[in-house]
Order: sequence, then C-alpha cells, then structure tokens
Amino acid sequence: MVVIDMRNGRPRCLLAVALPLGWALAFTTPCLGAPVIAPPGDPAFIASLQDLATGYQLQQDTFAAAEFGLSLDVNIVPSSVATVQAFFAQTATTNFLTFAGMQPFAAVQSYGEYEDIGNFGGIASVGVAARLLALEAEGATPDEIVAARAAAVRAAQAWHVYASIGGPGVIARGIERTTPLDAGTGPVPGVLPTLVPLKDSSGNALPNPKASVWRAPVAAGFDGWIWLDDTSKDQVSGYALAAAWLWDALVSDPAVDPAIPAALAGDLTTFAKALMQPAPELDNIDLCLRDADGRLTDAHDLNARQIVPTAVVPVNSTLQNGFNAAMALGVIGAAWHAGGDPVVGRYLYDELVKNRGYPSLMADASAIFTGPGTNYSNVNMLAISFALLERFETEPALRASYAASVETVFWSTGSSSDASHVQQAWYDIVYGGMSAHPTATIRERVASNLGGFPTPPAFYADRVNCSPAGIDAGVCVGIDGTTSITLASAPGWDGTLVAVDIVPMPLRPYSDFEWRSDPHQVNGTGSANAMDPGGDFLGAYWLGRMVDLDDPSLNITNHPRAPYVDPDAGVHGGTKDGGPLRDAMPDAELKDAMIAKDAAVQRPDGGGLQGGSGACGCEMPGGERGGALAAEGLLLLATVLAIRRRA
Repeated sequence: MVVIDMRNGRPRCLLAVALPLGWALAFTTPCLGAPVIAPPGDPAFIASLQDLATGYQLQQDTFAAAEFGLSLDVNIVPSSVATVQAFFAQTATTNFLTFAGMQPFAAVQSYGEYEDIGNFGGIASVGVAARLLALEAEGATPDEIVAARAAAVRAAQAWHVYASIGGPGVIARGIERTTPLDAGTGPVPGVLPTLVPLKDSSGNALPNPKASVWRAPVAAGFDGWIWLDDTSKDQVSGYALAAAWLWDALVSDPAVDPAIPAALAGDLTTFAKALMQPAPELDNIDLCLRDADGRLTDAHDLNARQIVPTAVVPVNSTLQNGFNAAMALGVIGAAWHAGGDPVVGRYLYDELVKNRGYPSLMADASAIFTGPGTNYSNVNMLAISFALLERFETEPALRASYAASVETVFWSTGSSSDASHVQQAWYDIVYGGMSAHPTATIRERVASNLGGFPTPPAFYADRVNCSPAGIDAGVCVGIDGTTSITLASAPGWDGTLVAVDIVPMPLRPYSDFEWRSDPHQVNGTGSANAMDPGGDFLGAYWLGRMVDLDDPSLNITNHPRAPYVDPDAGVHGGTKDGGPLRDAMPDAELKDAMIAKDAAVQRPDGGGLQGGSGACGCEMPGGERGGALAAEGLLLLATVLAIRRRA
C-alpha cells in the first residue's frame, strides 16, 4: 500500500514483517518499486551506467555547472586538456584544485550554449532534482544527500534569476555571470558580450528588427548578472520543467531555506499569469511570450490557434496546433502544481482543458514526425511536455487521456522517426512513466543508449562513418569496421546526411545535447578541447532512477495537488475566444476552497487521488476527433513544424 507521509509529502510503502507468536510489525519505507534504471543493491543494477553517471557528475560539479549551477558547454584551455584528462583518470581526489594546483576556471577557456540553457539546462536540472529525490528514497549516505541537495539549491537559485532578471513575467533565454558567484575561484572564463539597452533615446525598442541580444538586469537585485532576451517556447518549457521538479525536491526539505522553493513557485505563477494576458497584435489571443522591450519574442507561440507564429486561425477552426496545446498544458500545469494559485488553476482546468479542449487537440501533435526530415528539437519539446504532465497532473481522467496520447502521439505514430523507433533514453523514460502499458524492452533500450555515451571527460572527436565514396554508393562501413550503414535517400533536418536506421551510440557523432540531435546522423567533426557537458545523460539517468514501469502511481509528484474545482459550479473563468481570464470570486474565498481540497489528497493503491470526487468536471470536448484532421491540414501542420528550428 502507498501512503503519503504527512511530514514531507513523500510517498511511502506500507510493509509488514511476520514475528514469532503470530505478531506482525508494520512500518513504512520509501517506495522504490521497479525503476527503469536499477539502483545499487538491486539485482538488475548496472555498475557501468553508474560509473558513467559518476564521471558526468564530476564533470558537472567541476566544470559544466561551476559558473552558476546550470549545465553549460565547456571549452577547455588547449594546454590544460591533458591535465583534465589526467584528473579524470585518477581516483585519489575529486577536487581539481588539489589535483592540478589551479582553480577549475583557470582551465576553462570559455563557456557556451547560454542561449539554450532553458532547454538543455532544464533537462539537466531534472537530473539534479531527481538525483536528490532518488538518493533520499534509496537511503544514500548523508554525504551523498548533502552534495545532491547543494546542487539542487544552486540550480534553483539560478532558475530564479532566469525567471526574474527581465522583470515580472519575462523569461530570459540565457543568463551569465559578469563576476564570480563564489569567492576565490578566479574570474569567469570568456569575454563578456556587449549589452544593448531596451530602448533608444526616443523610446523605440532596440534592436530593430528584433533579435536576441544581451541586456543589463531589468529587475533590481541582480548585480553580477546579465541576460539574453528573445526567449522561445523550447526554452520556457525546459525552464518550467526544471523549476517544478526542483520545487518538488526542495519544498519540504527541512535543511533548505523555504524562500528558495517559494521563489520558484512565485516565478512560475507570475509567468503563467503573464501568459494569460491577451496579445492585441495577434487577435487578442493569449499564451504568447512577451519580452522586456514590450515586443513578442520571435518563437513566442504556445497557443493552439497559431499554426505559425505570424498567423492566428479562427477560434472554431478544425486545424489547430496540437503541439502548442501539449506545451501549454505542461507549462501552465507546472505553475499550478508549484504555486497553487486559484487563478492559474481555473485557467488550466476551466479554460484550457474544458473550454478549449487542449487535451484532445494534442492528438494532432504527431505531425511533428516527418521521417528523415524530422526536427528532433520538436520531439524533445514534446517529450518535455509529457514529462511535465506525467509528473504533475493528478486528475485521473486527464492522466488516462495523456497516457493514451503518449502512445499514439509520441511513441507509435506510424512514422519511422517516432520515439519507438529512435531508442533515445530520454524519450523512452518519459514514455515509460506516462504510458499505462509501457513496452517491456524499455530497460534494455535505455541501458543500451546511455551505455554508449563517451566516457568522461568527454572531449569531442571526429566521427566520420561515411567517406565521399561511401556517400556516393549509399552504403558505408562505420568507424568500428563492421557496422553497415545504409544512407537515406532524403536528407535529414537542415540537409544533414542521415541513415535509414539509427546509428549506434558508439559510432554516432558527438552532441552537446543528444536528445535534440538526430540519432540517424552519420558524420560529425569535433574540437579536441570542447567537452560534452553531460547534462543530457544525467537528466535521463536520474529520471530513470525515479520512473517506475510497474506502478504508474509512483511517477506522480511527491506533493500531489488536487485539480482546481470552481467553488461556484456555475462560474467559469475563461472565454472561448482566448481572451483574458475574468475573476469571478475573491482570491481569499478561492484559496480557502483549495486548502480544503488539498487537505483531502491521498494516493491510493491503484494510482490517482482521493478527496471529494477526485474530479474537476474537466469534460474534454472534441474527443471524437481522435487526431483525425483533414489530410491537407495534417500535411500543412507537418510542413510548418518541420521548417522551424527552435520554435
């Protein structure tokens, strides 16, 4: 039996041990279940996977996350590459200063991928949060838990900067330190970018036309930081994922300053309310990302009525963007989960779910899979959406709907590029945690994929499987000398050379973020001093230590929040045209109702929640559509999504 520990909100399993004379001793223990990746002590434990995780964690702690706690690309000073390699080859110390006699920053030439830290760092932060939760549940040593907690706190503080530095409701695309966060580390590596003011002397927004530029802090209290604007929906979805997971890991931890998870919850709530505001320049639709300069960002669209960011279909159109619907549900759901604000809850359940039918629209998101030309940035974003829904949605009917959607929209869509075919660990683990009946091969697929990652320190190297002659012939022999690779007749995303089948991980070109890369890609070149940060590996690895394949109820948050129920059943807060939410009751009254509802939450044996009816009255109009758009509409959606790089 699974119960909720009322002291900290964590799931615990009730066990009984038989004693002499017919007595029995009952006690609870952390629920371990049957995770995708077995922990130490489990008969299915794979030591080589933990060795890789240990190496990538050392890489993160020493270099990739050293600037401010989030995973960045690392370029090592060329003359220090051999020293870094020697550091990883020994086991006497995990302190680079002790080993090398210099601070880690002195060995770093520069950091990179600030502009993708929302997405890349977001998934890496799932690994940070899940590591802490898994180690606590598994009864790890105090030293291990202290280290994991410190990493989670540092990441949480960075995400607060990310969500606040641009002003209320504005989410950065990237953040960077101008001065060291920690004393005694030496200067931050690299050259600081030029800052651009929000407006010129006449009040005109800069730059014109709009482009992503570095800015000084807009909000007070962020000395020592700068930020990159013009965020996009892949960045904010990763941010929401990270903030909600870290909130989950820290909110009931007595060793953590409660202001830290409170800031995460407040930021998510403020962001969600900003998304609820209408965009006059786009037919007054909501769910649009707006920047500190007052303009919409380039890839601003989370509204299902936007097939492309520059156009809005009518409210009653049968052709809507199910991909956007999935992302909006995930982001707003994360804000509701962490913040519990009734305005956000009403918007999620009354407006997006009930009035607009976003769960049903999700059925059309499978249009992102387009065979060889699939943009795996979109696949990764869809995985993030399901990861959010998997962890934080508690309404049984909605969970069942999402479990059905993950099968047909993400896993098995009929396309050769869907998640079932590409065997990417991050996709497999998300699917395994959301599906009601995950395939039995998930564990083997995950172990094979993660086991093929390069051993840290993972410096990029050339991996050229196909020579010009092989390309002309259409068939190559991989760098292992044995693997035959048949090339696809059509190019991959962005015109890359791709194979018909996925390329085995040990042969695959290096990537600084595997889950956004095409697993069919054949050739790639590297830089001998560029280090694969490993945040992609750790995000999947530690999520795999958390996700249970046998009992889906164990994959729900440790702090389940009941779905919002309007205290006045006759009042609904949204409008059919996607305009702003109209409050119908004082916040205090709504909060009282939510407190009473939350107090009744329990996790029963069979999953789901108890408390009242356990339902939000979330009828889902349009369920009969079943993803059946007109053929021409589906083709249009696939074409549009395929040509957008990081939409």
